[in-house]
Order: sequence, then C-alpha cells, then structure tokens
Amino acid sequence: MFWNKKLPGSSLLSTLFLSLILMITCSLLLLGVYYLRYFQVKDEINERLENDMQSVKTLLLADNEIYNPVYADSFLLFTQQPDSGYYTKEIWGAYPLAYIKASYKGRQKELCFLYGASSYPFADATLYLSDQNRPLSLVGDTYIQGKAYLPKSGIRSGFFQQKGFSRKRLIEGETDSSKKQLPDIIATYKDHFKQYAQLIKGSAKTTALTEDAQQSFTKNVQLYKTGSWGILKNRSLSGKIMVVSDSVIEIDNTSRLNNIILIAPFIHFKEGFKGSVQALALDSITVDAGCRLNYPSALIGLGRQGELGNTGSTVTLHNNAVVEGIIASFKSEKKSNIHPVVKIKQGATAKGLVYCAGYAYLNGKVEGSIYTDFFFEQRGPLSMENILIDVSIIRSPYLLQGHPFSFFEGARDQKVISWLP
Repeated sequence: MFWNKKLPGSSLLSTLFLSLILMITCSLLLLGVYYLRYFQVKDEINERLENDMQSVKTLLLADNEIYNPVYADSFLLFTQQPDSGYYTKEIWGAYPLAYIKASYKGRQKELCFLYGASSYPFADATLYLSDQNRPLSLVGDTYIQGKAYLPKSGIRSGFFQQKGFSRKRLIEGETDSSKKQLPDIIATYKDHFKQYAQLIKGSAKTTALTEDAQQSFTKNVQLYKTGSWGILKNRSLSGKIMVVSDSVIEIDNTSRLNNIILIAPFIHFKEGFKGSVQALALDSITVDAGCRLNYPSALIGLGRQGELGNTGSTVTLHNNAVVEGIIASFKSEKKSNIHPVVKIKQGATAKGLVYCAGYAYLNGKVEGSIYTDFFFEQRGPLSMENILIDVSIIRSPYLLQGHPFSFFEGARDQKVISWLP
C-alpha cells in the first residue's frame, strides 16, 4: 500500500532554511581556513624577509670600506633558495648611508639607515691635542674626564687674571702622547667633501625651492637652490634633499628641517631653531643662541682652495646652543693662509665629536671628544695658545653610541646610528 501524504509547507521552508544555514556555515568555515592559511603564509614570509634583512644588514656592516660614489651589490643569501639581497652604500654629508633590500617569493622589504664606525685607533680619546711643542694649561674650574692624548711638553695648572686652577687633579683619566698631526681623514671623505664645493659652483642651473618638500631615502636625491636672499622661513623639508646656495643660507626658527643637507659659503641658524640637519659651508657656519640641532646633525667647515689662496672656515656655537653629532673644520691639503676655527662659546654644548684642524676656542662644554691642533683664548687684546679656562670636556653616550669615527683612517666595527624614512 502506498501512502500519498503531503508535507506541510512550513516543513519545506524549514528544510530550505537549515540547508542555507549549513551552506553558509560551511562556506564561512572554508573561508576561515583559507584566510588562516593565508595569514600563516604571510607571517612566515614576513618573518623570512625580516631574517633576510638582518642578513643583508650584517653583510653590509661587515664591510668597513667607505665608498664614493655609490657602491651597489646583489647576491643570493642561501644556496638552492630563492632568497636574494641587495644593498647600496654611499656618503650622506658626514655619515655613511645604506639602502638594503631583501626579496623572497615575489615579495620584498627595504630600509635605509645611517651608520658609523664604533672603533678606530684613537676612539678612546676624550681629548686629542696635537703635539706642537706647547704644553696645555688649565685654569679655574676646568674639568677633563677620560683619556687625553697630549703633547710631550705635557699639561700643567695655569694662572690668568688672578685665577689659578681650582681642582686637585688635572685630568680625571689616563694620558698618552699625541703626534704632530691629528688623526687623518680618509681620502674618500676628502674627495666627497670637494664635491659639495662643485655643487655651489653649479647652483645657478639647479631647480629653485618654492614649496615644502619630502623625499624618501629609498629614492634619488632631490637638489634645490634657495631664492636670491637665501632665507628658509616657514619651510618644511625632510628626507633625501640637498639645498644649495652660492652665497648664504639663513634658517629661520619657523622652518622644520629633518635629515636634509645644506650647502653654501655661509650658513646661519637663527636664534631658537630646532631640527636635525647637516650643514656644509666654505667660509662659516653660525649657530645662534638657543638653537638645538638634534642627533645625527653635523656642522662641517670645508674651507676654500683657489688661486687667491687656501683658507679655513669658522664654525661658531653661541650661548645655549646645543649640537648633537659632528662638528668639524678641515684644513686644506695645501698650506692655508687662514687656519680653520671652531668656537664653542660660554653656555654652548657640543655633544659628540669635535674635530678642528686649527684653532679651537672652547669656552663651553664638550660631551664626547675634541681633537684640535691648538686651543686658543682671546680676552680683550690678550691672545693665548693652549689654555682652557672654566671649560668641561667629558665622555658621554653621544660619543659612545653615536659611532662618529667613519671618516678616520683605520675605522671599523660599523653600527646603525639612525633609521631613515
């Protein structure tokens, strides 16, 4: 016997509804499994790329050679594996600049950073005064902490304007003999600095700076020239940018500068400016009161070489100015008519490395190390060589962690000092 019984419509709807729910559930489950696996693979690739980037960085930093112009290298990281690496090395102002890239299964990761040498034969020096057959005299509350390389004529307490030396010990640290010449700068850096002077000569053909600009360090450098007055006011500039002038660059405290390079005969940071910038000048760099140049900044006096003679440049820090990074004034390879000068006035602070192949007028504070041929003091009509009055020279993390020794002969043990956008 056959039963011919109709199912209620509500039962069919319930069955269809349950089937739909089951289908949606299965689809979501499959989709969840797919995305779970997708993100697992993505995380595995990202982790692999991170490891590859670390390998590329290690290989780059293991090479102590400084290159100018750009040096590039590409390679497979492992045998029978698709991991590949690529890097470039160049000089950005006073610091070596690196670009690294790792590729794996069609994906890649890239980074840029500044780096520097953490070691070289005189990296332990707080003070290096070249041996010009003149002793160093200390007056007042002068405090020197760390190792000092001094002339064979030595160090002594001095007397000036009825003031003697007030401390029990001349130096809180070891002493050693210096040489007649300061530790030398490598030829690659000397050639590199000469190129900045050439940029000044060719600035007339350079694109004018008319607006704010930003350039990633993964791209080519953007070169601009200032307006006829050379004033940077209410301007925001960041990244791989050079600004050049054939006369002067004046930086107002309303400008925001980050990691760029300034090149001109005269460079002037007006009172209250704050930023991270490298300034390279033929004749002079002036940092007004209350300015702060954050790490890794650099002030480099290039000097001039020409038919009319060779002259050194002057770098001056005024009261309450702070510079974190490198301050250097180099002398010409030929005999100079005017010696390089670095002036750190009372209340000013240099944090890092100070290198002066001439006369250092030190009335402020150095937190790091200072290398100079002479100390010089001018009080009214009276001029004195190799005397320090009420100054402070101490070791600090800005030197130990800043790794600023790359332009010295024998520099090694490269370390990352700043990651760049």
